[in-house]
Amino acid sequence: MKSKTSLLNRGILLNDFKRFTWIGAGYLLILLLSVPLKVFMLYSKSEDMIINNTSAYLRILQFDTNAALLQVMSLIVVPVLTGLLLFRYLQDSQASDMLHTLPVKRETLYRTHVTAGILFLFVPLILTALVTWALVAGLGIEHVNGTDILSWLAVSLLTNLLFFICSVAVGMITGMSTVQGVLSFILLLLPSGLSLLLLNNMSKYIYGLPYGFYYDNITHLSPLIRLTENSIRSITAVEIVVYLSSSIALYFLGRHLYRKRRLEAAGDAITFDILRPVFKYSVTFCFMLLLGSYFYSDQGNIGWTYFGYFLGSLLAYFLAEILLNKSLQVFQPHRLKGYGIYCLVIIALLGLLRFDCAGYEKRLPDPVEVRSIYLDYSFYGLKEKDNALRVAINVRDGVEYQYQPPVPAIFTEKNNIANIYALHQKIVANRLDGKKALTKRTNRDTQQICLAYEMEDGSHIYRQYEIAAQDYAAYLKPIYESREYKQLHNEILRINIADINLIEVSASGINKNVRIIEPGLIVQAVGALQSDVYERSYEEMTDMRPPWAHINISLKNHRSVDLGWEKSYDHFGRWLVALGAYNQARLLPDDIAYAIVDKSPDLNKQDTYKLPSQLDLRDLEEKPGILKITDPEKLEICLSNMHNYGNYNRGSMEQQAYSVVFLLKNGATFAGLLFEDDAPAFVKEHFAG
Repeated sequence: MKSKTSLLNRGILLNDFKRFTWIGAGYLLILLLSVPLKVFMLYSKSEDMIINNTSAYLRILQFDTNAALLQVMSLIVVPVLTGLLLFRYLQDSQASDMLHTLPVKRETLYRTHVTAGILFLFVPLILTALVTWALVAGLGIEHVNGTDILSWLAVSLLTNLLFFICSVAVGMITGMSTVQGVLSFILLLLPSGLSLLLLNNMSKYIYGLPYGFYYDNITHLSPLIRLTENSIRSITAVEIVVYLSSSIALYFLGRHLYRKRRLEAAGDAITFDILRPVFKYSVTFCFMLLLGSYFYSDQGNIGWTYFGYFLGSLLAYFLAEILLNKSLQVFQPHRLKGYGIYCLVIIALLGLLRFDCAGYEKRLPDPVEVRSIYLDYSFYGLKEKDNALRVAINVRDGVEYQYQPPVPAIFTEKNNIANIYALHQKIVANRLDGKKALTKRTNRDTQQICLAYEMEDGSHIYRQYEIAAQDYAAYLKPIYESREYKQLHNEILRINIADINLIEVSASGINKNVRIIEPGLIVQAVGALQSDVYERSYEEMTDMRPPWAHINISLKNHRSVDLGWEKSYDHFGRWLVALGAYNQARLLPDDIAYAIVDKSPDLNKQDTYKLPSQLDLRDLEEKPGILKITDPEKLEICLSNMHNYGNYNRGSMEQQAYSVVFLLKNGATFAGLLFEDDAPAFVKEHFAG
């Protein structure tokens, strides 16, 4: 019989249509249920349930997992499943032998099956787009246009092509369908997953590595994750080129591997001998990183991390050997030797990281060349600085509520640059603290410091540290107390008073509030708050006592500014007194029936510490030795000095703490802590006796 030399084989193509048309039919049904039907269901809602919500419609077409989970899952699973089923015969020796006896070249078989798979995937997507467009046009939904539907179709076609071709290429290197499916998803996740594992583990050894800065950028590397984030950030032209180029490259790689593949390799985990050690050591390395990260996150101890490395690599190495050899007899000396060599290589790599052979940790920029420095608790503000005003997802009553990107904490004043640089020098000089933190995580009050230097030549240097704040108070104080720092971190200092509609002060723990709507009073209130913010000291800014009340400032552009009436805000307190609204703006001793103070256990000896709740308040009252307070002056002192329970780490490591529970006259209760440093004298005297 004459061998076919055409690009496609008609008989094979028709056979694929006969056997696997159900894939396209099922895919079409799922897409119709998850796209046009969802649009119609949203349209059919009554007017009081937001039928004219632009974002609600668009989220369906932007692969938002909250609005279109079924759609996203089908876009991910069906292409991989299609590639697995179309080339399923390669994983069965009899089917493979039979098909390859036909006078059809392997390249023709490959192209024919790939073409069939693309048709099974693309036709349902195109039909779904047409049905959705017809539905939107017929119902007159103005919020969705043809461009939105075309964008959905383009992204769907592109990702389906990539996922399908990836599954096909993986099918060429394995003789087991289960392994093909698993490896396909691993390959699609690999750019992000492996990078995150490497970065997470390297951050334990390289002091100052900006893990937080790279984290978000790394997650975007995986097309699987990127698809689910399309509603937040649309796929860019660069990503389209990368995904399309990857699909083409994988297509030709799969074709080449198909031509070289041995038919008798069906049933083998890896069909090419040269790839077997690559598979074995890749699995070992990834699982080692994964288990090491798990033990460190759970135990916070480098010893447990090393144990995770050993256990993960040992299990993965021999499980891979069992899978590759299809036998439990894998504990021969030459395989143990291979694992030993792997361990030596890893130990050498860890040594290079541990001792900072590249000098990364000590490397500081030349202060003369620094144009500005970003300093904050995370890199979020830096990443968001280029975002324009964008419409938030929630649209209520036909009004679009806008999201204002945060103001990045970028310092340009010379004094602040010098102070931040001195702080950085001190952190690097105290590298020993970093070594201790690596050995054993403690419960000391720590905070994260994220730095980004912009140099005069436009380059950037990023660093991230976790420090014990109290050890660097002298360096942080001049930074925090600078006007530039306060303007960057307090929106009340940047607010346009003319945009304010209302200021509302709501008391904590009780139904009290003050509403300020008169323009003149608004100007006075904002002026008092701004004076308080500017005069706040570092000690007051880091004092985590709960505020007297919550302040909400409503603006004309449907935004609001929230802040607390901190206990150090004397100007605002005096202004409320002069206004005659002080008593209605905060919780007062007159609102409290009584308070109960008890000596807390040693917080150093506890992993968790539970404050008394309303349920056991009666038992607490009957406890011997407790202090019951009803005097208004003493209640006021306790209110002023009380810390939130969540802040017990702030001073608990070095000093005694007392729990205080307040019972309000309205029956409500709330609790907090009094630390030894700021506990009232009458509390100390009572428990000293």
